[in-house]
Amino acid sequence: MYQHGRAIASGQCGDLFMKPRLPFSKGFSILEALAAMMVLSLLCLSLMSFQLQSMQAQRDALSMQQAVAMTQDLSQRMQVHAGAWPWYQLNLEDIPTPLDCQQQSCGAEQWAQSDLADWWTELRQRLPEAKARIKTFSSDVPRVDLMLAWPSATLTENIDPSPDCPVSYRCWSVSWRP
Repeated sequence: MYQHGRAIASGQCGDLFMKPRLPFSKGFSILEALAAMMVLSLLCLSLMSFQLQSMQAQRDALSMQQAVAMTQDLSQRMQVHAGAWPWYQLNLEDIPTPLDCQQQSCGAEQWAQSDLADWWTELRQRLPEAKARIKTFSSDVPRVDLMLAWPSATLTENIDPSPDCPVSYRCWSVSWRP
């Protein structure tokens, strides 16, 4: 027997009678490739979902960190102007008017308002669209109540479940003695 011009021993002729291959048995079929692509795309979609949740949680944690920093800043400002702390008052929707106490003489109330306007400006830079409510109480035990509210797209529940918290805002309240 001859195969491509050379002689083949009688024990090697099994290759001569090969079964013909069917045309659809080569490689992957289109259906198998589509199924693999679907599984891969679902896996990528779930990974992207986890990444988005992680980024939103990181943004919420950063906002909370900024709220704590702004609370510390306000407390320190009140300590600097110790006699002016009763005039640090702000309603949730109010925007304090800035006063220039560097160029003109101001009393304790004007210093508090000027300082509050500076603090408000910094708050809005750190937490855009944030709102604040400050109440001071001059009783036997003086107290300052602060509620900060900032918008949150991932709001599931408020940290402060008070009824004063605006809808779709994350709120945080704290009290201290001046």
